Amino acid sequence: MSVLALQHVDVERLSLLEEVLAQKGVPARYLALHKGEPLPRSLGDLEDVSAIVVLGGPMGVYEAEKYPWLADELRFLREALHAGFPVYGLCLGAQLMAAALDARVYPGEGKQEIGWFPVDLTPEAKEDPLLGDEAASFPVFQWHGDTFDIPDGAVHLASSARYPNQAFRWGARAYAFQFHLEIGMEDISTWLDAFEGDMKSPRSDADPEAILGEAPLHMETLNRRAARWFERWLVLSGLA
Repeated sequence: MSVLALQHVDVERLSLLEEVLAQKGVPARYLALHKGEPLPRSLGDLEDVSAIVVLGGPMGVYEAEKYPWLADELRFLREALHAGFPVYGLCLGAQLMAAALDARVYPGEGKQEIGWFPVDLTPEAKEDPLLGDEAASFPVFQWHGDTFDIPDGAVHLASSARYPNQAFRWGARAYAFQFHLEIGMEDISTWLDAFEGDMKSPRSDADPEAILGEAPLHMETLNRRAARWFERWLVLSGLA
């Protein structure tokens, strides 16, 4: 049994989640879609893969003409989600899951969320097996300007002041999170360089120095929460 990580850009990886998998003795394999690595034609071709993690990336779900592999990824995720396969989406991964479930994904109307922002759990989250015992509000790391509608039949789990749709659950084993809990200090520094253009956008009010300065205040709690949620998801997925 292993986890397949769908990757869209080199600098976005499993990070802390890879450490959790190693501790549990669960192998992880990356599929670099942005480098032309092909997706399986169907779930039946996955062989030893028992769960999928869909990572982030700077592209938009609606940019299939620029990134042709997006259409194939949406097809693959649609099959996985409707089959009840365990899927864990982060940022772009959450948006792809929403689109695969026929929900709208689109650029936000206001400022981007880049940096540290609080999210609030919904009342439904209190009954959720991953989030049920969490605080009502807590800071997370964000890097996005797109958003999504909650798919029909999904459970809305979290919101923020700028972007009310931050997380959802589909069925029992598929979770989509707009925000990042899995990152480390090295990831943040790398993203600040790799995605520097995002912060120069008229839609950005991000301050790189403030982002780095606040990181030590949040990182330990952020990563503990990431490990807790991911370990619980692995249990739901039958991997731990």
